[in-house]
Amino acid sequence: MTTPISDVQVTIEAPRALVFEMAGAVGGTLPGGPPHHAELISRDGDLLVVRYSAPPPFRLFGFLEEVRLSRPSRIDYRVLKGPLDRVEEWLLLDEASARRTLVTYGGLVESRIPVIGSLVERLVAAPAYRWYMRRTLAALKVAAERRASRSRRYAAAPTD
Repeated sequence: MTTPISDVQVTIEAPRALVFEMAGAVGGTLPGGPPHHAELISRDGDLLVVRYSAPPPFRLFGFLEEVRLSRPSRIDYRVLKGPLDRVEEWLLLDEASARRTLVTYGGLVESRIPVIGSLVERLVAAPAYRWYMRRTLAALKVAAERRASRSRRYAAAPTD
């Protein structure tokens, strides 16, 4: 059985190109975001393989993920190796205006463990992903808006 990870949305007062650049970056954590470690394993253009790990005591839940960057509107994640049989996630970046971006996170999880697999999906995995991404997107919002406010590259167009 496959369980959807219901959408998490945030509106960010920053240009889509800036939000994409920050969301697609590998390494480091956003201030206020959930702690994790990301290591770039390989890169072939816009296709990355990244190893993600959580801090103790959750370190045993590491993931090897394929990340596809579809500039400027989408980032797809597919777990290659992790505790679940299937995890697919995506970030959609919609340009609400020249300086406003709507970011939508969604995904699906699947565990093929007989009987308890669907319970793990619905009661543990999907809620955990939603919680993690709410924190991540809230931190992305703060960081991107702060950066946009002081950026020359992403400065607001002059008004007449």
